[in-house]
Amino acid sequence: MDKEIKTILIADVDEKSSSSLAKFFAERGYSVITSKVASEVIQKIQNTRIDVLVMNVELEEMKGYEVVPIVKKITPKLPIIIISDDFSLEIAKKVHQAGIFYYAMKPLDMQEMELAIRDAFKELEKEVTTSIDRMVTISTVKEEPAGVEKKKEAQLIDGKAVAKRIKEELKNEISQLKEKYHSSPVLLAIQVGENPASAVYLKSQHKGCEEVGIDFQLEQLPKEITEKELIKFIEEKNEDERVSGIILQMPLPAQINAEKVQAIIDPAKDVEGVNPENMGMLVYGKPKLAPCTALSVMELIKSTGTSIKGLQVTVVGHSSIVGKPLALLLLSSPFESATTTVCHIATRDLASHTRKADILIVAVGKAGLIKGEMIKEGAIVIDVGVNRVGDKIVGDVLFEEAKEKASLITPVPGGVGQVTTAMLLRNTIEAWKSRLGIPVESERI
Repeated sequence: MDKEIKTILIADVDEKSSSSLAKFFAERGYSVITSKVASEVIQKIQNTRIDVLVMNVELEEMKGYEVVPIVKKITPKLPIIIISDDFSLEIAKKVHQAGIFYYAMKPLDMQEMELAIRDAFKELEKEVTTSIDRMVTISTVKEEPAGVEKKKEAQLIDGKAVAKRIKEELKNEISQLKEKYHSSPVLLAIQVGENPASAVYLKSQHKGCEEVGIDFQLEQLPKEITEKELIKFIEEKNEDERVSGIILQMPLPAQINAEKVQAIIDPAKDVEGVNPENMGMLVYGKPKLAPCTALSVMELIKSTGTSIKGLQVTVVGHSSIVGKPLALLLLSSPFESATTTVCHIATRDLASHTRKADILIVAVGKAGLIKGEMIKEGAIVIDVGVNRVGDKIVGDVLFEEAKEKASLITPVPGGVGQVTTAMLLRNTIEAWKSRLGIPVESERI
């Protein structure tokens, strides 16, 4: 029996964009219907089997996010992907509050769109949608009674989902490049002595590498090794053409200066982005391999569809691997940068800074540092902190209070940490591609 052809409805007032998307998905075996009028979109969903709706914020007659609740009343389980070229925080909030499956910004990354569609179909397989759900007419839908609107809690920024998408993209890219160049990326992890916390991170690195197709190698060195011996070992690995990336596991024994040794790692293989040369490139706004946690935060903000241009972004914490590089990343574009404030232990009246933040990023390592009253109504909150309180893992932000004020928030666990490992894998691939002389490209419309 032939496999059932899935139908995608593309709703976009931009006919050029709509045509490009339609061609892209038709070439991949999908049935595609297009429209640019809101009422026509609703009618098609009423009368035609649609498996996924890809809809621009801009439509004729109505905004796309205004169409979403109507569509959900007709067919509650239909995955809806919203696209937009409006980078404003206000639009991003409205889209996420509408409750959609995925939000993508133009220019569209077509590989990302294809993965979003695949994930949408997987979601459909989990939910059984009857034909009755598909054919309910708008006239039978009852309006909610008027009354006091219940305040909405913040939506979660799902780090696990973001990491999954990144890994899927990397897996596909690695597979194609292996076939073309007959080469494989190799991540070398160096551990000096034994440490339980380091062992957990190593296990996560190994698993991530296996998932995407990176060869993971572990070199375990004795804790008695001298600094000079470790430097010599790293210098040898710098020259090893088989090794794409090097990561030095922390902590190191007391006899070794971590910063001095990290500076020895070849900047082109420094997948943690901590070599002084890589840090320096951040100052010039031309990052090559940047610190993974800082990249993770930027990726999570990007996943919300929010442009940072001109927004008030407050970073609490100024460590060399999170706060400082993150501030530089937020300022890395000549025209699209955020208005960035960095707070630290010497900051006076911390709350006066956090309350102004459209995006609040907290990376201190102190449980409960940020309370709900310190957060601006409708802000995006990224909690980088990981703290053990009793038998629980919590962030730096009081989550239960924060979710009453924020529009979007990362959970702990399940937020930044998930994406940080994915950024390590991406850095490894970028290092590998650089050694192969492959330029970074993406198919966009």
